[in-house]
Amino acid sequence: MSVKSELRQTLKLQRAAVSDKLRKDAAIYHRITSSDEYQNAESVLIYASLGDEIETDTIIRRALSDGKSVAVPLCKDNSGHMDFYLIHSLDELREGAFHIREPDTNLHKRLEVFEKTIIIVPGLAFDRNGFRLGYGGGYYDRFLSDHSLCSIGLCYEEMLQEKLPRETYDLPVDIVITDVTTLEINGGKYGL
Repeated sequence: MSVKSELRQTLKLQRAAVSDKLRKDAAIYHRITSSDEYQNAESVLIYASLGDEIETDTIIRRALSDGKSVAVPLCKDNSGHMDFYLIHSLDELREGAFHIREPDTNLHKRLEVFEKTIIIVPGLAFDRNGFRLGYGGGYYDRFLSDHSLCSIGLCYEEMLQEKLPRETYDLPVDIVITDVTTLEINGGKYGL
C-alpha cells in the first residue's frame, strides 16, 4: 500500500471522529460565504457533500439564493475527467457512482464558461501550502490544470496538516478555509 493510501485510511478515521461537526460546518459556511472570493463570484463550482464530509448543502442553497450560477461535478469516465453541470435545486441531483449525488445530464446544462468563478475542492485533509489529500481519482487536479480558477479547500482545523505527501501533478488550492482560520496560499491573487 502506498504512503498516500495508508494516510487516506488514517485520515478517513480521523475525520469520522471529528466532534461538534454541526458547529464547525456552520463556521466554515460563514467563513466561505463572507469571503471576498465568494461575494465577487458569479458562479460556484461545488461538490455535493457525502457522509462525513464538510456539509456543502447550505453553501449550495445560499449560492442559489444569492443568484449565483451553481454547478456540481459529474465524473465522465474512469480516467479522471469531469464536467460541471448547472443546477437550480439540490432536489435535482440523483445518486450516481459511489453513492455520489450528481446532476442528470439529460436535465442540466454543462457549464463551459468559467469567468468570475470559484471552485470548492473536496479533500480528506489539506496542508498549510494548499496541497490536499483527495480520494485518489485525480479528477480535481486534472480539471484545475485545464482551468485557471480560484480554488478553495474546506477542512476541519484538526484535519489541517503541516505537510502532505505530493506528486508532481498535484496542484495546491488557492485558499484553505477551516472552522477557525482562512489561509490564502497565493496571497489573495484572485480578487475576482
